[in-house]
Amino acid sequence: MTLNIEARTELLGGVIYDVSPRNEPHRHAVRELNRALSRSLGEEYVVQVQDAVAVPGWQGNDAPEVDVAILRHKTYSPGPTAADALAFIEVSDTTYTTDRNFKIPLYVNAGVPSYIVNIAKKEVECYGSLQDLGAEHGRILTEQDTLEILGVALPISVLFNS
Repeated sequence: MTLNIEARTELLGGVIYDVSPRNEPHRHAVRELNRALSRSLGEEYVVQVQDAVAVPGWQGNDAPEVDVAILRHKTYSPGPTAADALAFIEVSDTTYTTDRNFKIPLYVNAGVPSYIVNIAKKEVECYGSLQDLGAEHGRILTEQDTLEILGVALPISVLFNS
């Protein structure tokens, strides 16, 4: 059985969510993350953009699409899993509620440090552990701060094209 839906959607937890078209603030943040991380991480890692990564209970066609995933550099067949990931980053403008309430807990429960680039608030939320999930918004970095992932320092301000 095939479900034909013309709109952009994502299946998460048995629920079909509308996915808004990627707007320029979203594209800008993803582009800057990809550029900075790809340039600085070296050959040991690969930055995967807007593609699926399997997490426990969510494999194959059910694997969530991650805006930016840092993975160990190797050949994946059938595809990467959370065990191969070092960090997940979601860029949220219209998808914040789904990202915070569904995706981030999936990632952190799989043992992957995770981040939300919150376009509306111009902040980055950091979720490195299960304890961080208990906080309303994790650890918050503002435009004056620097995000450090695997030794790569990225000023938060470059993620927002204001």
